Amino acid sequence: MMEGSKELTVACMCGAAKHIFQVPKSSLPLSTHLCSCNISRRISGSLLTSYFNITHGSNSPKPALNNLTPYKSSDILTRHFCATCGTQMYLEYSHDGHFEAATGTLQVDNTDGLIEYKAHIWIEDTPDGGASQFITHIQDSQLKRYLQEPGQNHEVPLNWRTTRSRSSLSRTDKIYAHCQCKGVEFWISPPNEASKTAESHWPDLLVPDETGSSANPNNYPWWLPTLDRYLAGTCACRSCTRASGFDITFWAFIPTANITLDAEGTKPFTRSPYWGTIKTYRSRDDVTRPFCGRCGASLFYDGHMRPSLVDVAVGLLDAPSGARAEEMLAWWPERVSFREYALNKALIKGLEGGIASWGKRNEGEGFVAKGKFPVDF
Repeated sequence: MMEGSKELTVACMCGAAKHIFQVPKSSLPLSTHLCSCNISRRISGSLLTSYFNITHGSNSPKPALNNLTPYKSSDILTRHFCATCGTQMYLEYSHDGHFEAATGTLQVDNTDGLIEYKAHIWIEDTPDGGASQFITHIQDSQLKRYLQEPGQNHEVPLNWRTTRSRSSLSRTDKIYAHCQCKGVEFWISPPNEASKTAESHWPDLLVPDETGSSANPNNYPWWLPTLDRYLAGTCACRSCTRASGFDITFWAFIPTANITLDAEGTKPFTRSPYWGTIKTYRSRDDVTRPFCGRCGASLFYDGHMRPSLVDVAVGLLDAPSGARAEEMLAWWPERVSFREYALNKALIKGLEGGIASWGKRNEGEGFVAKGKFPVDF
């Protein structure tokens, strides 16, 4: 290792893709931005993606791509994801060939001090502000908010959203969902009587596992915080981070009875087999993580112990109101799942404080009020 440099490693969840590289210590922390653009949301399933430069200087080795699937998402760059587990790994830029790696692929105990999040970018694609409204500060630094690229466009205020977004909040039609390449498409219908028949023996997101009180023996329908919306929330667990390649995953908890493969509602959700361009990776004996085999989008967290309920990656939703899909999703502002395992604790602390503040600012709109659920399940 060169003097004055730090050796770092990035890898996918299954380990098929791995790259060791060096960065000058003088360049630390490595800067990145939280991107809300349509392409990033659709290829990741996440509402926020972030990458950092791994080719410092002309002699920096480029990562091996033999176990990865390329996806040219635009004329500007090609994205590379693991063909086995679906982890989004790299951006390869066309103009100079440099590579950037997804922040969640760093193989360290934590990235505090290694990665610095500078700003929110491409907010205009949301058009409700997306998850940029969930993170306003990281430690003592306020994140700037740009409609497009950083420093090249006007900054926008915290409450920015388009007129179209506001006028769509009362709609209750099916919501179309798809990955970037549209090899995987499906539709989500609003809650109905069938939604209540789903089963889950634990209330995901609401109760920390370490409390020992996460059982749901009476099958309380925690995924239905209101009559017309499904529960949605955020997760920082290492498994989701490694699977997606990004620090934060955004899940909506949807009964399979409310997912169809056509707009008319005649083709039900199916696992045997999955459909379209879906590939699967078994991250645990009881968990399957489907992803698009063509563009790499994370699609679902499919726990085998609750076959009638599935976690849907919110970044896939094409809701009229915007990225948060508030006409059908009610966001939980009280905690971030598995925050104690966060790869970047400063980022997740900022998320936790920011989403709680968002809930207070938007009381009665788009979030689940504290005390909505019973304390004991």
